[in-house]
Amino acid sequence: MALIRGTLISFVAGTYLSVVRLDGSQPRTLTGVHSSRFASAEFVANRRVIVDTGDNNNPDDYVITALYT
Repeated sequence: MALIRGTLISFVAGTYLSVVRLDGSQPRTLTGVHSSRFASAEFVANRRVIVDTGDNNNPDDYVITALYT
């Protein structure tokens, strides 16, 4: 399980799916990232996030586990 920092680009409150730009030397943008059930008001564009990559490194399993500033 690896944790990756990123930036929230957008969020859909109805599905709790997000678009996240991951940090790194070659940043990439992921769509359809699942989110923990924080209050939807916390999901503001350009907010910093922590993404849990899961055990299999499959982007479909990625989950936003923390929001910070």
